[in-house]
Amino acid sequence: MTCEGWPLLEETNIPSYVQIYDIVFQMIQTGELREGDLLPGENLLAAHWNVSRTTVRTAVRKLEEDGFLYKAQGKRTMVANRINRLDNGLQWMFNPCLKNCISPVTSVQVSWNLQQCGKYVADKLGYSVESSVMASIDAVYYAGDLRVASSVLMVHSSLLERWDIQLQNEAQLSELVTTGIYARASRSGIELTAMNPAEEDELPGGGPVVVMEEVLVGGKDEPLAYLKHWLNANWYRFAVDRKPLQLC
Repeated sequence: MTCEGWPLLEETNIPSYVQIYDIVFQMIQTGELREGDLLPGENLLAAHWNVSRTTVRTAVRKLEEDGFLYKAQGKRTMVANRINRLDNGLQWMFNPCLKNCISPVTSVQVSWNLQQCGKYVADKLGYSVESSVMASIDAVYYAGDLRVASSVLMVHSSLLERWDIQLQNEAQLSELVTTGIYARASRSGIELTAMNPAEEDELPGGGPVVVMEEVLVGGKDEPLAYLKHWLNANWYRFAVDRKPLQLC
């Protein structure tokens, strides 16, 4: 893509990087730039606007932070799949690996094993370690060829029997991990941690990983499942609808 015909900067007190941000933002809003479009290179943009590459880079970085652009494989900058921050806020019950990715998740791979869970997960779900034979279902999420997130779902084997879910049925497991477990839940508690990725995480981009630990609860406060998600922070955006604290 070239920047021929793009608006020029104006003589104003507004900093150049802010004007560049506004130009690109407006082009995305009007559809002149669409999801998946590549931005011209920094040299072309700097020449077009007669500014330094650092100024262009600052504007692009701000647009990335706000979820309008993202760096694809090979450091190319593309227009993101802009999420509706209220619709996809963490106050709603859904799989964040799917809903909060700035580029559509195109495939999910699942695998499983049966195991006795440790005391930590057993305590989270209100089980005794001795009676907690759990299905551990791993999921890996891809946007195109890139692995952008992974998760593990721990659910008691008795619940799978109640729901008539067969561990050998990959389609059933995929549905359970991606949407089914959330459809069965009435509420959830989430803890978030940001950390540097381990080499074995195999997540793209080299940025930090957002770790989301989640306990899902069903009707009558029945514990349903323990989930942990690992999401590449370069590919995910989150929103939380906050309200003033009501003091008595």
